[in-house]
Amino acid sequence: MRCLPGLAVIGTVVGLSGCVPEPGLQDLKRSYPDRALYHFNSSALGGEVSYLCAPGSTPRATKARARKAHAAYEAEIQSYGDRFAETLVSALEAGTGASSAAQEVNRDSDAWAREAALKIEEQYECLPVAAPGVGISK
Repeated sequence: MRCLPGLAVIGTVVGLSGCVPEPGLQDLKRSYPDRALYHFNSSALGGEVSYLCAPGSTPRATKARARKAHAAYEAEIQSYGDRFAETLVSALEAGTGASSAAQEVNRDSDAWAREAALKIEEQYECLPVAAPGVGISK
């Protein structure tokens, strides 16, 4: 288990406080035994994003779908930057203190991260499982 003291990234910022389980690759393979793990470099995050993808008709078709999932997830990440900024500015303009504004943004970020991951899973049968600082350990 790893303790994260403040902010971790997925997209722009995802707030996590306290201790969170740190699943390993073997844990995920047991949970999703039929899925293949794909890794892609992220221009939005400056690191690698990993996906567990349901098998397609061929390994090549599965990898092509994983690439599409990654492109769609990158677009989600890029679009979140504007939403993140709007939430933070709105909270600060409303007179919310910096700490409270950060908590509000963190709640929105957590919700966005879950929503984006489920959207990619639903559309591409590929679940984002790791990004820089967040997710599985290899």
